[in-house]
Amino acid sequence: MKKKYILAEPVVNSKKVMKLTNKVLSSNFFNEGKFTKLLERKISSLLKVKYVVATTSGTISLFLALKAIGVEENDEVIIPNITFPATANAVILAGAKPVLVDINTNDLLIDTKSLIKNINKNTKAIIPVHISGRGSNIKKIIKIARRKKIFVIEDAAEALMSKSNNKYLGTFGDLGCFSFAPNKIFTTGQGGAVVTNNKLIYEKLYRLKDQGRTRLVKGGNDKYSTTGYNFKFTELQAVLGLAQLSEIKKRKKILINHYKIYKKYLIRNNNFKLIGFDIKNGEMPLWVDIFCLRRKKLYKFLSKKGINCRYFWQPLNTLESYRKSFYNLDNSKKLNGKLMWLPSSLNLKKDDLVKICNTINKFYSIK
Repeated sequence: MKKKYILAEPVVNSKKVMKLTNKVLSSNFFNEGKFTKLLERKISSLLKVKYVVATTSGTISLFLALKAIGVEENDEVIIPNITFPATANAVILAGAKPVLVDINTNDLLIDTKSLIKNINKNTKAIIPVHISGRGSNIKKIIKIARRKKIFVIEDAAEALMSKSNNKYLGTFGDLGCFSFAPNKIFTTGQGGAVVTNNKLIYEKLYRLKDQGRTRLVKGGNDKYSTTGYNFKFTELQAVLGLAQLSEIKKRKKILINHYKIYKKYLIRNNNFKLIGFDIKNGEMPLWVDIFCLRRKKLYKFLSKKGINCRYFWQPLNTLESYRKSFYNLDNSKKLNGKLMWLPSSLNLKKDDLVKICNTINKFYSIK
């Protein structure tokens, strides 16, 4: 059987999971409870952030963050044009208007010149997206936002454990949002979290995710201070995550090593290049992404050899829901159809990665 080289996959110790799961099952309490609180505390300690609120997904984390800062109809929220549609969808769900700005070709992060041009009196927040674990522009974005009195919500769905200048991404802005989907550094199936150092925002988040209920629960006599929703976590999700958290620093080292191997063995030229990471300043590559010409042919060539890559998201302005011209989105246009992720599974070994590199090098040596 041909070996498969996987983009990303969950890595779960079933014995650890079942041991914790049996505790949940024997308690006969499956809704958000002590294991969810323990997961939140461990993430809080890990990221060195005061407050963590577990949610049903990374998308809902963004939605709750927007509602917690008071986003309303006619408010504008600036997001990068190249991101997973969830970033824009969360803005729409919150009742606001997503404003698309261009990105840099070297790191795929928000272009700050494009950002500044799009700020106006209706701008309520900026959502920088830390694509694949990058975030070197976050301090510059924070500085711009503070000057304009605009909120910053970090979309750190792909950046758990990644740093910039010795501080974890997701903890620079007013709020940070994470995803625990199956392709992330650890998973709870679906799920996510919002983090903040602001106590008032934290309390709003908790009320919003639990029907507007105050945190003191008294059954039929519960108190409700606002309109809210039901985005609570579950104990079964929490123990799945807890079983993996003890290995998260080891996983970070593996992912950094993957990138270093790709960087060492891949031949870069005008046809092909790695999108870089600032490893020295703490960035962690959740996935390794590339700029490549003849992307479709490369994808098929690798697929035939069991190497499973993934096309990058289409620019948001090319999607039916957010369609607009490439006017003032020049970099997005240049990159459209030329970005792809390489296999970055935690289970890949050095020999696997070297084989992938040699296969790509071979493709670009064929005239």
